[in-house]
Amino acid sequence: LPAGTAAIGKLAANSGVDIGDVDVLTVPSQGYKAAVSVTRTADVLAYLARDVLGPATGSTAAITFPTMGPSGGHIMITSVEFERDAAALIAGEANYRLYLYSVTPPSALGDNVAFDIPSGDRASFLGVIDLGTPVDEGSTLYVAQHGLNQHLKLAGTSLFGYLVTVGAYTPASAAVHVVTLHAVAV
Repeated sequence: LPAGTAAIGKLAANSGVDIGDVDVLTVPSQGYKAAVSVTRTADVLAYLARDVLGPATGSTAAITFPTMGPSGGHIMITSVEFERDAAALIAGEANYRLYLYSVTPPSALGDNVAFDIPSGDRASFLGVIDLGTPVDEGSTLYVAQHGLNQHLKLAGTSLFGYLVTVGAYTPASAAVHVVTLHAVAV
């Protein structure tokens, strides 16, 4: 594209040092956000360290983050927020991790089973984000990670994941967990 079009412009040096003109290409980017609420099962069965936390025991506990980018496109996860709708941590509760996939994980792990990346999941596994330990903010537990810049390629427009405990603890029945992902198309 020729200089002076909407996509390319010129920058002049403003430092007093003559560096000449610099061509600049502006690439528009699109932001995406998905907040997923996970209400775990209505039981109080203890979690072991590295257990999957999810809404179902008999079927997959995988969660879906809809419309995270253009279909089949590349995105960059820029930040993640984790909220637990409770006033205090439970004894033994610690970090959480979010394992990301390009499709619903074929393993179909249920709530309260040991997390694993079996051979059938490897092709769709995209990586992991350490969410951290939620902090008591009064009536809500909350933690956020910013500046992640984790580059992923989508298979469609959605991301999929497993929420996994790091510590062992006995959960409250029907506890609510909210995971919010922020991304930009690259």
